[in-house]
Amino acid sequence: MSRAETSQRSRVPWALALAVGLASGLAGYVIHAARINRVPKQVVHVKRLTDMAGMEESPAISPDGKSVAFVAAKQIWIGNATVTHADADHYAPRWSADSTSLIYFASGAIWEVPANKIADALTPGDLSHEGKKLAFFRQGNELVAGDHIVTKLRPGGPGDTYSNLRWSPDDKKIAYLQGTSLMVISIAGGEPVKATDMAVQGFAWAPDGSGLIVSTHGELWFVPRVEGRLPSQLTFGELAYESPDIDSAGNVVVSRRSLDGSEADIVMFSGLKW
Repeated sequence: MSRAETSQRSRVPWALALAVGLASGLAGYVIHAARINRVPKQVVHVKRLTDMAGMEESPAISPDGKSVAFVAAKQIWIGNATVTHADADHYAPRWSADSTSLIYFASGAIWEVPANKIADALTPGDLSHEGKKLAFFRQGNELVAGDHIVTKLRPGGPGDTYSNLRWSPDDKKIAYLQGTSLMVISIAGGEPVKATDMAVQGFAWAPDGSGLIVSTHGELWFVPRVEGRLPSQLTFGELAYESPDIDSAGNVVVSRRSLDGSEADIVMFSGLKW
C-alpha cells in the first residue's frame, strides 16, 4: 500500500466522525427549535384529582377553581361524593358562573342538581357567564340561547351530531361540535364558522376569549381566534387527554385515558401557557 493510499484511508474515519458530529448537532438544533416553536417555556404542574376504578370522564371545574364535577358509573360526582342517584345515564356537568349550582344532561333533558328539570333538549347545554342563560339544542336542530332562537342548524351528515356547546367568555358567541368539527356562531345569528380543520373530541374557551383549548387525537392544542396566529400543541404525552375544561385562573382539567382505554382519571394542569 502506498503512502498516499494510507494517508487517504486514515482520513476516512475522521471525515465520517465529522459528518456524524455535524449531523447530530444539526438534528439537535432542529429538535430544539421545534420544541421552542411548539411548546412555550413554562413550568406545568399536573395533579391527579381522582383515583377510582373504571372511567372518570367529562370533568367540569367550577369558575372559582374550588370544585370539580365529573361523570363516573353513569352518575355525576363532585370529589368523592355522587350528587345524582337516578337510574339513568348522566352526562356533561356544567357549573353556573357563580360556582353555586350545577346542570347536567339525562333522559332527553337538562337538569339542575339535585333533580330539577330545566328544559327538554337533544344534547347537554351550557350556562352563560352573566346571569344564568341556558344555551342548548332542541327539537328541529334549533340552537337556543336564553329566550331566543340563535339559528336553525342544517342536519349533519351520517354520524354528525351536535354536542359540547359552550358560551364564549363574553357571552357573545357560542361554540359547539358538529361531529368532530368545531364551529363558532354569534348569538346574534348568522352562519356558523369552522374554527379549525382539526378533528376535535372536546374543547373549552380560554378565559380571556383569545382562543379555544381543544382535544385532538389525545393531545391538547390551543386554537387561537387571532388572525394570522397558528394553533400550538400544549401536551406531548403517551396517554390520551380528553374533554378539557378551564377555570377563570386558567387551570385545565381533563379526563386522562389509559393506553388500553379501560381506565380514565381526572387530572389538572396548572401553568399551561398558550
